[in-house]
Amino acid sequence: MSGIPQTRKLWITPLSPVHMGTDEDYTPTGYVIDGNALYEFDQRALENLPDSERKKLDGLLGGKATADMLKNVQAFFHHNREWLIPDAINIVGVSDEMAKLYESRVGKAANIESGGKQVLNALEIERAYYNPTDRRLMLPGSGLKGAMRTALLDSLNNGQRTERGERNRDLQQRLFQYSMRELHKDPMRLVQVGDCAWHGPTELNSAEVLFAVNRKKHAVTRNGKEVDSQAEKQNLYQLLECATPFRLRAFQGTLNIPDLGDDRNIANRLPQHRFDFAEIAAACNRFYRPIFERELQLLKKRSFLDSAWRETVDNLLNNASIRQRLDNNDAFLLRVGRHSGAESVTLDGVRSIRIMKGKGQQPDWGKEAKTVWLATGDRGDRRYLKPFGWLLVEMTEPGETPPPWPEAEELMREYGKAMSKWLSGIRERQNALREKILLTRQEQAERAAREAREAEEAARREKEKAERLAQLSPLERDLEQIISANQNNNPGAVLLKELTAGKWPDASDQQVVAEKIKTLWEQEGKWIPDFSGKNKQKVKQKERCQTVRDYLSG
Repeated sequence: MSGIPQTRKLWITPLSPVHMGTDEDYTPTGYVIDGNALYEFDQRALENLPDSERKKLDGLLGGKATADMLKNVQAFFHHNREWLIPDAINIVGVSDEMAKLYESRVGKAANIESGGKQVLNALEIERAYYNPTDRRLMLPGSGLKGAMRTALLDSLNNGQRTERGERNRDLQQRLFQYSMRELHKDPMRLVQVGDCAWHGPTELNSAEVLFAVNRKKHAVTRNGKEVDSQAEKQNLYQLLECATPFRLRAFQGTLNIPDLGDDRNIANRLPQHRFDFAEIAAACNRFYRPIFERELQLLKKRSFLDSAWRETVDNLLNNASIRQRLDNNDAFLLRVGRHSGAESVTLDGVRSIRIMKGKGQQPDWGKEAKTVWLATGDRGDRRYLKPFGWLLVEMTEPGETPPPWPEAEELMREYGKAMSKWLSGIRERQNALREKILLTRQEQAERAAREAREAEEAARREKEKAERLAQLSPLERDLEQIISANQNNNPGAVLLKELTAGKWPDASDQQVVAEKIKTLWEQEGKWIPDFSGKNKQKVKQKERCQTVRDYLSG
């Protein structure tokens, strides 16, 4: 299939936290949290560890991979975070609550199961889709295209009920008029959405870590008290890395649709439906804008909604230029990623949502989910929550830029100031820790050089000693060895003991030994054969000296 692609550039502004995931997690053996920042590190950062700490880590990693070992490794990295922070490969903002949770749990077991098995605290953070080169978040084109597909299917279905027993796959094939045998006729094959990379200011962080918490959509009371959702009862939540709201046109990509013209040779191979840019935008606005308004009204009614966030969204979307672009289908709302809500991924008229009940109860089915997952920096929060997954997508011709958006630009300036201050504090801390590491490395190098010199000097002395011993007689070597072995144990007294025990029967050898003892005691101030006092210890030493003198006189 050929055709010149028609292209629109996409300029995407997150309106709420967005998590478009990967199969990766941040784990406590690959990150540390300090203050309001998560620092991701790799093998290179471990080179900063002092030699003693690196040996400890080698010892930990050399053991069997048990719960205790993992717990100890987590605790080790947390304890040594100041060595890892300077060379972090990625930095993500976290809330005070997240920092406290990490501090209280890292390196500790959550509980002990029956049988003694440890359950480690879950500090894994589900990672968002990102560019491995600069670690900035990206919005995957496949996820954006999937959201467009849902809106286009809903537009074609137009609220009609599904045929009895019709599966989701069959419904899509019927509406788009293709089959599994003719996948080339799926109209979405002609809709090509590229990954949208971060193009925001460098001083702005593209991501933050948030809690996903579950709340009931409609209050249910029992005995005058509101009943929590099943997730609330079990204190369930998730930790998600999210694209941060209100980053003006920070993600950019392309939407391509091949222009196949009226080539009759390929007409029979073309999809029955061929959507243009305006039709895609119109379908997305028709489907997602009512969901957006209904959800915000519901959350406001339940007093869950962060009022400052809602005020900001209203201010941005009420801009005359944006309203006109939405009405003209040059811009559209899109909902993507984790916790987009069952209503946003199912079609009007055929919606049947599984409703989970309590333990041991069979699930039910309904037209609306009973609970909603919301984003927050505090897992116990019930008043400052935000919905997940909302994007504003603007389209322009390649080479063109969207019209000015003063409200968003002013907001970006304010965010930029706050983020610059945050990043400045982090950079200052990293630089201070780098200086500490540099000083430690210098001290290690000096210590290593000193130890090398000492080892070299000791080797030289040993060599000289060996050479000198080689020149001595057997008796002299014998004496040297005894003296060397008893440097701190009165070697003269040891020689005298050996002498009187008959170690050297030859008279001339005895005189040599006695002379050596005399020399040692003279050097130590212990040669006192003529002592005349009453000090018991010196009297005893006098007697030893006289014994030595007897050997000297023959």
